[in-house]
Amino acid sequence: MSEITTDVVKHVANLARIDVQSEEKAEEFTKELDAIVDYAKQLDELPLSETEPMFHALDLTNVMREDEASEPLSQDEALSNSKSTEDGQFKVPKML
Repeated sequence: MSEITTDVVKHVANLARIDVQSEEKAEEFTKELDAIVDYAKQLDELPLSETEPMFHALDLTNVMREDEASEPLSQDEALSNSKSTEDGQFKVPKML
């Protein structure tokens, strides 16, 4: 039996601010959403009892370097790639 009804479709459409104007459109969405829910229910059939929960599909680790103090950039080096400078500072458009 279908869990998705036209009332559910109309409620979800209202929450999503989608105007479902006709009853035919509501029926069409009902069939489509019901098919999506049925497809997702296939996951319930998978044997997952011995599967460990994970946060990510890949085993990722952060590659961190040591935080070592070094000589800072000079003002000329810092400004060398800037498109526009003025009085030894970055020049940017006014924002307000």
